Amino acid sequence: MTRYGYARVSTRDQSTDHQIDALLAAGVAEEDLFVEKISGKLSSRPKLDELLATLRPGDQVVVTRLRRIGRSHAHLLDLVRQFGEGDIDFVVLEQGIDTATPGGRLIFHFLAALAEYDRELIVEGTKDGLAAAKARGRVGGRPRALSQIQLDQAQRMYDEDQLTVDQIADALKVGRSTLYRQLGTYEGDCALIVYRRSKTKVNPDTNRRYGETGQSEAVQLDADRKWWPIAPTRRSKLKAIVYIVDGVVARVRAVDPAGQWHEDDRGYADVPLTAPLTDIQIAKQLPTLGLQLGDERPHVKGKLREYVRL
Repeated sequence: MTRYGYARVSTRDQSTDHQIDALLAAGVAEEDLFVEKISGKLSSRPKLDELLATLRPGDQVVVTRLRRIGRSHAHLLDLVRQFGEGDIDFVVLEQGIDTATPGGRLIFHFLAALAEYDRELIVEGTKDGLAAAKARGRVGGRPRALSQIQLDQAQRMYDEDQLTVDQIADALKVGRSTLYRQLGTYEGDCALIVYRRSKTKVNPDTNRRYGETGQSEAVQLDADRKWWPIAPTRRSKLKAIVYIVDGVVARVRAVDPAGQWHEDDRGYADVPLTAPLTDIQIAKQLPTLGLQLGDERPHVKGKLREYVRL
């Protein structure tokens, strides 16, 4: 049986001396100390991870206070569960907890229950406040940098490939990083998500049907592939177009790599698309798409289309 000690402070300016002295006094050998200076909020801490990998049945883990080892209540409970399953004793010096004894286990679970109760009160109060504000027409959080109309405009400007990202950001009075984050302009492969309603749209001048035509596959394919403001630099990265109809995935068409792209006088693209893919074909050809036929994808009011990373 080995008694291991763990000490932690959040910043490099803080000292671990007090914790180390207490752990040594509690019978932890100096070579069995794991000490680090890192935020307790991080999910992965190198020294803690090393300690957990070192433990064997019958060992003990000693800390001065609970907050030195756990980043959250849930994390603490998970650690104690792991210790219990691994036959590891957990000792908290300043709070009198020792899971090797029935009294220590009782105290720990009582403190955990209080922490959970406190968290639930905070969450409940926050939800009640947000509900009350929403009922009065107020929505919490930071205001969006770009409205949906501005975002769609920015997407069209970007895809038309006439302006640089800096120029578009300057025109919309936002930072370059904000624009990239909002647009999701990826360097790698992507798919175009198109949002539609089931109601058919017909051009009165040409009698051409757009969107959901309700007609044959040949008519629907013609409506699906024309005309899109897709930048020439993006076309080689576009692998599929996903059609969301009334909030549900209705069709997925792959971009034919051997097909020919055509443009109209605006530079908009006629995309070489395949017949609709089956779920099996989607899984094979677009394994990272994360969408299948019939999946729900709620339509955001005002959003016409967006790109997603593959």
